Amino acid sequence: MFGFGMMEILLIAIVAVIALGPDKLPDAMVKIAKLFGTVKRTINDAKTTLDNELNIQELKDEANKFKAQIEETKNSLMAETKIDLGLDDILKDDLNTTSSQEKEVKQIKEKFAKVNEEKAIKKEETQAKFTLNKNEEEK
Repeated sequence: MFGFGMMEILLIAIVAVIALGPDKLPDAMVKIAKLFGTVKRTINDAKTTLDNELNIQELKDEANKFKAQIEETKNSLMAETKIDLGLDDILKDDLNTTSSQEKEVKQIKEKFAKVNEEKAIKKEETQAKFTLNKNEEEK
């Protein structure tokens, strides 16, 4: 009781008998019991008033409803994602992307090859013109 052991209660009783005497001790015990009863009722009244004012129980019920809805939604989403994560579509897209990337790389290589050919042809033409101009100047 109140965190007291049997020895502490016995010690308090002995001190009370010595301090109050056997005549006043029963009246003191009745007054102490009434005090504990009054404190207990006051605490319960305050707790009830506070609960009524704050509607704690209603708020708890509403919070539990929202929590249940969130859990239900989470579980349904998890179930849906476990069934179909869309990996098939992603893999198909990746495969198409890889083949399309290969096509793009091939097209770019072809363009570079054409550009290099055109540069080589222009270079040859420029060299041919230069050679012609040299030959004409020499004559």
